[in-house]
Amino acid sequence: MLDKLFCNAIIINHCSRFRANVGTRDGIICYLGTDFPESREQIDLTGRYLLPGCIDSHLHFQDPGYTDREDLEHGSAACAAGGITTGISMPMNDPPAVDLGSYAVSERAYAGRSYIDYALHIGATSENLDRLAELWSSTGAAAVKLFTCFSVSDFPYVQDDCLLRAFEILAQRGGVAMVHAENDAIIKSLEKKLQDEGRNSGEDYLLSHPIIGENEAIQRVLYFAQRTGVETVILHVSNAEALEMIHAARQRGVKVHAESAPHMFAFTQEDIRAQGPYLKFSPVMHDIENQRRMLSLLGKGYVQTIASDHSPYTVEEKERGRKNIWLAPNGIPGVQTSLAVFLNAVNAGWLTLERIAELMSYNPAQIYGLAPEKGEIRVGADADLVAVDMDLVRTFRKEEILSKSKWSPYCGMTLKGWPVMTVVRGEIVYCDGRITGKLGHGKYIKRKK
Repeated sequence: MLDKLFCNAIIINHCSRFRANVGTRDGIICYLGTDFPESREQIDLTGRYLLPGCIDSHLHFQDPGYTDREDLEHGSAACAAGGITTGISMPMNDPPAVDLGSYAVSERAYAGRSYIDYALHIGATSENLDRLAELWSSTGAAAVKLFTCFSVSDFPYVQDDCLLRAFEILAQRGGVAMVHAENDAIIKSLEKKLQDEGRNSGEDYLLSHPIIGENEAIQRVLYFAQRTGVETVILHVSNAEALEMIHAARQRGVKVHAESAPHMFAFTQEDIRAQGPYLKFSPVMHDIENQRRMLSLLGKGYVQTIASDHSPYTVEEKERGRKNIWLAPNGIPGVQTSLAVFLNAVNAGWLTLERIAELMSYNPAQIYGLAPEKGEIRVGADADLVAVDMDLVRTFRKEEILSKSKWSPYCGMTLKGWPVMTVVRGEIVYCDGRITGKLGHGKYIKRKK
């Protein structure tokens, strides 16, 4: 007998759509067809689309170490409400996950505290390259994070020699590098110039992160990736020219993937006038023309993954930048609304549900070593599912926020298309506006070597 039978949904995978019933037992999909086998519970999803649970590969849970901003309990609840069934945590915690000991700290800290399944990234700096091979080989880390520009003090960015060496090490061991690519010298020079001129508005901050600073760094990363053969993910790409550069590299056979983020498609540079420090992140958003080109390229396959870059800070931290933007930290929450942003784009005609399943489920599972259990609705896979109502029009409100930060730049935004049910290994963890799952149901997922 089945545990649950999800009935009458339109099934969406990255390469197909069909009407079927999905049966689960012990957290696994064990039936997919049009019959109604016996089950302990039937869930009618008539009029809904059923997608493979989303995988968010770029989450700053701020846990351990910065839990005044976010923690795993609140962050995983926000994930569940947003249709995310697996989240991968970035290593910039306290301590940062840059050696075996600190990785184990995060692994222990997360045990029993998540509504959704989770994995962990590790970090590479100039200080741990002699241990990077062991760190990759001895953990189940999904990928290795590097910065080519500013970072936090205990997770410094790498110069070109260290970037190249890290790529060589990972290439030899089948590792995956993920890179925040911006030119540090360009950014710091512009920041100093603007500050010396007494310029401190949100618009001034945008000027300090020009497209040329991002794209020059991406070109370097692409060249190093090509020469070493390492599989590389360029993180949160913000402009269409960069997507075209990455696509051209892929056409040449470079093993590189473009990741972008929902805020690049939800906001333009005009929005910072109203929201100021609450839209301070990097790389920055640009004008409406760039956004439309990005949307067009998104639908054409120039982006391989979408991830939220969920990075909450407290209201107090953000308010420091109200009169002086340079005093606010970089980062915004976004995991709870990430899928909805792109469902809205489907309704606007920019892309298809199949493309969403590819960007937010199938591709991340393939890149980060989570397949075949994750990323598809098929017999034998984990019963990770998200039901979406494409006709639901809703305005995101502060009262709905499940993140610990309790603010969001998406508050007041009206979107058409929302997740209404999230299932993690057969357990309904979110349904119609409420967390219904058991805290601790989520488990640690190791990358397959």
